[in-house]
Amino acid sequence: MPAHYALSDAAIVLVTVFAGIALWRNGQGLLASAMACFGIAAAIGAVRFGGGLQEELATLHSGASQFLGFAGVLAVLSSCLFRARGRDVVLRFVSILCVAGAIYLFAHPLLGPLFLLSVAITVAASLFRPVSSRHFWLVTLGSAIMLANAVFIRRASWLDESMGWHVYHMLIAFALALLAMGFLSAKRSV
Repeated sequence: MPAHYALSDAAIVLVTVFAGIALWRNGQGLLASAMACFGIAAAIGAVRFGGGLQEELATLHSGASQFLGFAGVLAVLSSCLFRARGRDVVLRFVSILCVAGAIYLFAHPLLGPLFLLSVAITVAASLFRPVSSRHFWLVTLGSAIMLANAVFIRRASWLDESMGWHVYHMLIAFALALLAMGFLSAKRSV
């Protein structure tokens, strides 16, 4: 795989760094942790392709993308369904990592369907239990883009391999930016 594959992973890294810092400063630690999950997986991909380590980091990149992507989606879903405060954030994130890790290790065939189900529930939760924000619709739109991206773009036969890779990853970056903007306009809950 050519080195240019690192560019779209780097876009995710940039979005998640800026969004994660902004969310953290806004008192939204669980969402900042979700951004970190996506950012770490993308950083591994950027190093893998940018550093010419395609084979050496293939397993780590794939595993991190699946495990951390699922954990990140669960953290966003949790933020839509429940409002966390203080130590609740840490406990909830550790619980999310444990659940995502257990599914990754012991029920791996369920990971993809559970990822899609979690994103679909996030879309519904953002509609029926919107965040306290005048831009709550950005959360719905970001979640919907992530769902459509996973279903229609990830392995689209109508896109060649490199175009599919870049479109998929750029849509992830865009969806994460929308999610962050939607949650950032929410009032701080401390």
